Amino acid sequence: MKLSHIIGKQVFDIYNANIIGTIHDACFDEKYKKILGFYFFDQDENEFYLKTANIYAVGDYITIKNSTKISADFSLTNPLSPLGKKVVSIKGIDYGILSDIDFDEKYNITKFITNKNNVMVESILQISSNLVVGEENVKLQSFRPKNTPKSSINLDNLTVSMMRMPNEDDQNLRLMPKKLTVNSDILIGKKLTKDIMGKNNELILKQNQTITAKQLIVAKQHDKLNELFYSVY
Repeated sequence: MKLSHIIGKQVFDIYNANIIGTIHDACFDEKYKKILGFYFFDQDENEFYLKTANIYAVGDYITIKNSTKISADFSLTNPLSPLGKKVVSIKGIDYGILSDIDFDEKYNITKFITNKNNVMVESILQISSNLVVGEENVKLQSFRPKNTPKSSINLDNLTVSMMRMPNEDDQNLRLMPKKLTVNSDILIGKKLTKDIMGKNNELILKQNQTITAKQLIVAKQHDKLNELFYSVY
């Protein structure tokens, strides 16, 4: 089964005979070996989480037994779909753009598919902003820096990194702008000036929508906090 065949499918509640939402993203384990669940929006744009264990069947619709099988709680730590990321080997070879992911009936990942080639799960060395393909017996630890730099972004508190140019009155002007850390809670209650699209180019936030704490979490999951900060009034 392919992830692209799941994204965009509607979730159907068998007991209530009702369509309750549309899948827009997947949740993976930390090593991208297994799909843990799917996120979907209902018609009122409320987001819910559906564990793969609670899926009854997958056909033209994703069916569940009843609405107790979904949850309004979702993970802030588990990664989302890596579709659209570049795939590069440690030798600098361009494997293309990740266009799809194959998985079996137990939602274990079997293959990564790019627009150029197929990449086996075992050869993936790292998945972050992009994907890195390794070679046999090569470990990610061998590329680890000796001194790990401290991050200026506090994900636990949903903070956003902003850039500010130095003041002209500063005695020692720096070539690089100074980083400021701003708590994203200040966005709550503000309205969007434009639509915000997610990692898979799906609509996650609408123009003129009022920002809530829940929508901040959605924006964080899609790495859209910085864009969100400059798109409110």
